Amino acid sequence: MPSGVTPRFRIRFWGTRGTCPSPGPRTVRYGGNTPCVEVRAADDGLLILDAGTGIRALGARLMRASDDRTAHIILSHRHSDHVLGLSHFAPLVAQTREVQLCCGDGEIASLQAFVDALLSPPMFPYVDGIRSRLRVYDWEHSPARHVGTSRVHRFAAQHPGEAAVLRIDDERGPAIAYAPDNELAYADSSIHLEAWRARLTSFLRDVPVLVHDATYLDAELPSHVGWGHSSSLEATRLAIECGAGMLVLFHHHPDRDDDAVERMVEESRAMVTQAGSALRVLAAWEGLALSV
Repeated sequence: MPSGVTPRFRIRFWGTRGTCPSPGPRTVRYGGNTPCVEVRAADDGLLILDAGTGIRALGARLMRASDDRTAHIILSHRHSDHVLGLSHFAPLVAQTREVQLCCGDGEIASLQAFVDALLSPPMFPYVDGIRSRLRVYDWEHSPARHVGTSRVHRFAAQHPGEAAVLRIDDERGPAIAYAPDNELAYADSSIHLEAWRARLTSFLRDVPVLVHDATYLDAELPSHVGWGHSSSLEATRLAIECGAGMLVLFHHHPDRDDDAVERMVEESRAMVTQAGSALRVLAAWEGLALSV
């Protein structure tokens, strides 16, 4: 972004791994914490996408900040790797700011009941006041959720547990799309999936930054049909087809070491070159900061 130009959004990755935490020497470069992405709008509104273990470090940084703006946590879905860090989010414990939590899936249990169970014994010991400033909202059937100048839209992902693809817009239109758990299944040419992919491509049309599930290699897909995840090359194909400006490979497999992640990036970039596309590709790492 040119110097002196105010960004529409600032993005920072606090957790990039999928399924379960995988800290250790093999994951130092790209990180072992599970999904959490901080998004700051031009009005400094704070959006937090998912509450995986990466939210713990984000919470610690927010505690050092002087402002007390409301933190809006939006869950893509309720699977454990996306909510494991919520009970360790420091602003909840210290009650330093209001925290709003929203999720739009259609699970039978209400979101409030789910959060109460997550923050209570036997899942978590009783901590006085931990929920006193947590406001829980079901998305219900609203077409978009407004947070200051930002609008967050949902699109149904192909993933067990009714996960969503999230797209964040401002007054200029789409800016960021977040699809941490999404099975593109390009090998399946059924009418249903072809139609779903067409709608998804339209939903993501010309988005400047696409953060997408890249859990698998193409060779691993046949043995994981229905598991709800994509390969890095499938994510690249989608990004090219929808005209995204940048693809950020995300939700790295817990067994994928840093060198293997870098090889996936190289393969995706080769695919982009072969397609004659201007798409930029990188893999998310903890601490990566981007501007739109």
